[in-house]
Amino acid sequence: MRKGIKTFVTFIGVWFVASLLNGALSGACLSIFGSEKFINSPGLILLSCVASFIFSVPLVGVVWLITVIAQSTGKSGHSLFQVVLAAALFCGLAGALVFIITLGNEFKEARFAAGACIIISAMSGVLAFRKQLKTDW
Repeated sequence: MRKGIKTFVTFIGVWFVASLLNGALSGACLSIFGSEKFINSPGLILLSCVASFIFSVPLVGVVWLITVIAQSTGKSGHSLFQVVLAAALFCGLAGALVFIITLGNEFKEARFAAGACIIISAMSGVLAFRKQLKTDW
């Protein structure tokens, strides 16, 4: 039970860091590359952070589930970290693709930059907690 609690708390941290970073990066991309209605829009980064926190929950949940499954099969240390990193990359790519296909049409020029921000923030969130993920729980 203790291992599950540590994993859950670690992934709350991963989710928080990744969402905050994604909101800041995506908000900046939308401000710079977005259409005229988004340039100089007050609160765009805050709105982007809130949307990132909400829309990233399913993806972080998938990475957490993959991590728990990997732990139950005996993965630990560096091999567990590699599984988590691969899962974060896959979920980041999936999230970026969904964003580009669905909401990306609204953001025109910024959709690919914001999609790249999703991938970068997913990987950065996991890398920020690499020490916790590599320790033997």
